[in-house]
Amino acid sequence: MNRPETGSDLQDSSAAQAQLATALRWTARLMVVVATMLVAWLLAGCGGQNPSGAAGSVDAKARSEPLNFIHDWVPEPEHGGYYAAQQRGIWDAEGVKVNVLIGGPNSEIEKRVALDPYGLGIVRGDAVFVAVDRGLPIVAVNSYFQHDPQGVMVRADSPVRSFADLEDRDLAMQIGGTWLQFLQKKYALKKIRVRPITGNVANFVKDPDWIMQAYPTSEPYYALREGVASRVLQISESGFDPYRVIIANRQLVEKHPELVAKFSRGAYLGWQSYFKDPEPIHAHIRSISPTMDAGGMRFSYVKMRELRLVEGDASRGESMGAVDLRRWEELGRILLDLGVVRSPVPVASVVTDAFSPAALKLDPALPTPYWTNAPVERAGPP
Repeated sequence: MNRPETGSDLQDSSAAQAQLATALRWTARLMVVVATMLVAWLLAGCGGQNPSGAAGSVDAKARSEPLNFIHDWVPEPEHGGYYAAQQRGIWDAEGVKVNVLIGGPNSEIEKRVALDPYGLGIVRGDAVFVAVDRGLPIVAVNSYFQHDPQGVMVRADSPVRSFADLEDRDLAMQIGGTWLQFLQKKYALKKIRVRPITGNVANFVKDPDWIMQAYPTSEPYYALREGVASRVLQISESGFDPYRVIIANRQLVEKHPELVAKFSRGAYLGWQSYFKDPEPIHAHIRSISPTMDAGGMRFSYVKMRELRLVEGDASRGESMGAVDLRRWEELGRILLDLGVVRSPVPVASVVTDAFSPAALKLDPALPTPYWTNAPVERAGPP
């Protein structure tokens, strides 16, 4: 489904109040953590005979703290690897505790991770540059998808065959997408009209000219259920090609890299486990996300494998979790050219390859697909 854009302005007062409340809760939590660390430091300094031992005990306590991992939408197959790591005890076996938190619209994942010393979350690669440019202490530690799946969905018989054909047309999308700025500049789109996205395919089904932001793993299925075939123009094929990544609080990476390594290893093993046997994980996801449709989940699985979202293209040197710093450098240049970041952002401050499968000496190979087709049945009467 459509993922929220990051770093955008508040759209209305109710959203602003909700986000303020969230920010205050996380700020309060951070203050408690800081206060606890200060007390521990004072005790270590005044405890007399063995301050080094006291500091060691504080560090041991920190290492036993659970990590808080917030994903980018409601639970769905695109998070299957992480739920496999949780439900099948893979993270436990690696020796790390992980709280999986549900994201959604206006989750402000970058801010929440920046406020949480044990925080991790899913965002798109360009959002990391923007966050670091604005002073947030986060860093990308894990390539979740080798190519962000965001795309533009049109009818199968639409005259729109390329991004250049979007000129003088309406596009339903979330306001503030950096990818649209890129398309407008590259394809000289002067008259494109942005319309609000609804979160479903009802307008797409009703209006043959409706064009909308979409994930190829989701919206095409629900349109097809209503008898409407579609095509998705992948943004990554335009030249704007960020990874989708897991970010971590920089303090966590610097002070407890072993925890990030265990989390990352568990996440990779989780994806291998999920792709080998997805059905029990789908059952769990449906138990916590009841709006998920069993057929739609199978469709998502098949599309993830067809598009090689996790493993990428081996002919281009891609594999699960691989990090190509040259791609990150190119993305930084694009964002600077668009004015999305105010000054050049060093890649080393944005991403690390220290937690890739290669660095962790883990085989990134994925199992053969469990499903290779995704039959779609027409939706029945409401």
